[in-house]
Amino acid sequence: MKKNYFTRLMILALLVSFQGFSQVDVTIKVDMSAETVSADGVHVVGTINGWSTDATMLTEEGSTGIYAVTVQLSEGWHRYKFLNGNAWGTEESASYPCAPSNGDRFLYINNSGMAVTLESVPFNGCNPSGTGFEVTFNVDMASEGTIAVGNVHMAGWLNDWNPSVLSFPNATGDIHSGTLRLPTPADYPITFEYKYLSAAGWGNDETPGPEASCSTVTGGNRLITVTNSGDNVYDVFNACNYVLNTEDFTANSLKMVYNNTDRLVSFFDSGFNNEISTVQVFDITGKSIKTIEGITLISDVAIDFQNQTNGLYFVKIESGSKQLVKKVMVY
Repeated sequence: MKKNYFTRLMILALLVSFQGFSQVDVTIKVDMSAETVSADGVHVVGTINGWSTDATMLTEEGSTGIYAVTVQLSEGWHRYKFLNGNAWGTEESASYPCAPSNGDRFLYINNSGMAVTLESVPFNGCNPSGTGFEVTFNVDMASEGTIAVGNVHMAGWLNDWNPSVLSFPNATGDIHSGTLRLPTPADYPITFEYKYLSAAGWGNDETPGPEASCSTVTGGNRLITVTNSGDNVYDVFNACNYVLNTEDFTANSLKMVYNNTDRLVSFFDSGFNNEISTVQVFDITGKSIKTIEGITLISDVAIDFQNQTNGLYFVKIESGSKQLVKKVMVY
């Protein structure tokens, strides 16, 4: 009896192990119609083949100029680039938004077990917006002072935790952002584990959290699954997330003023005086520190920061199905 039990246990362990290391077919495509194709052929190089420049050759699909190859890949992140030839020196030079890290293209294989056909991408370029899977990361860097465009970096499994090769090219005020366009289908969920850096190199990295109150933080890193192409991710450096309004108030209709002498926030508005239902204040960690309800006139509301430490706070104003988040620096 014990022998049979042990045998069944071993078979189950082998099955689990096999499933954990199972691979799926992934078809990779590149459009070479604008290139003079090398006599050595078109190749792909990357983590998918140990960075071997001549191991994986693509074949043209008819006379389309589209070259393709199907490889087997395991779950997780992969990086690659195309070569018009079979040696270093013939590689492409693509960049944002499809190859933003040292010119490497990103690819994530999820645990669905489904075969995947990637979008065709032009050699040296990106597939058009609206094709593939696109996600934009936004991080509020207000707590770190003024940071130049391109200084904010992201490190994660997508780039082997390299802290110096993936920077954000856009900034609007304190919000720095970067868009990634992956070649997987738009309905193919992608999991990101990452963190931000205020400049290139370890030592400039954040400690997001606290983990206990941040649903998107685990083990000291940010961990999210994005299910819809075109989504935005809104993070706060060294903290949790910030929330954008789901339906805008009339532009500039609600004014919020901070008086540093009294350490009070006051509101000035007439259009929503009888509509605003809740005002809630969060500190930079995402912790709620004050909630005001039963509001008749928003002009009667004052938020007292006398007992709060200096720093960045977020004020969320709700009106029916609408919400608006404003920042206030207390000093």
